Amino acid sequence: MRSSFDTEIKCDYIHNNLAESFNNWIKGIKDLPVDGLADTLNGKIMKLLEKRRKIGEKLQGQMLPAVVQQVNNRTRGLGHLKVTRSSNWKCEVRDISKDNLRHVVNIEQSECTCLEWQHTGKPCEHALAFLFGKRNVEMEDYLHEYYSLERFRAAYRGLLS
Repeated sequence: MRSSFDTEIKCDYIHNNLAESFNNWIKGIKDLPVDGLADTLNGKIMKLLEKRRKIGEKLQGQMLPAVVQQVNNRTRGLGHLKVTRSSNWKCEVRDISKDNLRHVVNIEQSECTCLEWQHTGKPCEHALAFLFGKRNVEMEDYLHEYYSLERFRAAYRGLLS
C-alpha cells in the first residue's frame, strides 16, 4: 500500500516492471558461468552508464525535460477539480467527479493530503489544479530535486571497473 511507503524515496513505480525489464535485459546471459556472467553484466552496465552520462551532457535546463513534460501534460483535464484558496500557498481541492472528495494542498511544503506529491516528488493533480490557477508558474520549481539534471549527472558520473 502506497500510504505506508517512505516519502523520502521518490518513486511512482508500484509494480514489478523493473524486475521484469532487468530479467529481459540479461535474458541472453543468464546461462553463462558465474565469472562470464559477472564480466558480461559488468560490460553491459558500463555501456549503460556511459550512454546515460552522454545523455546528461546534452540535456539542458534545471530539471529532466521528460519529467517536466510529463507534469505539464497532466495539467490538461483538471476541470473536475475545484480549488478554494486559503492563502497564496495553501488551498482545498474538491473533486466533483468523486462525491466532492477533498484534499488540502500546501505548495510551500510540496504536500497534498493524497500523499502522491510526497511519494513521487511530482505535483499531484490537486496541486496542479492549484498551480494552474496561478500566474507565471514554472513547473520545474515544484519538482523534487531528485529530478534535477545535477542529480542525474551525478548518478552517472562515477566509474565502474
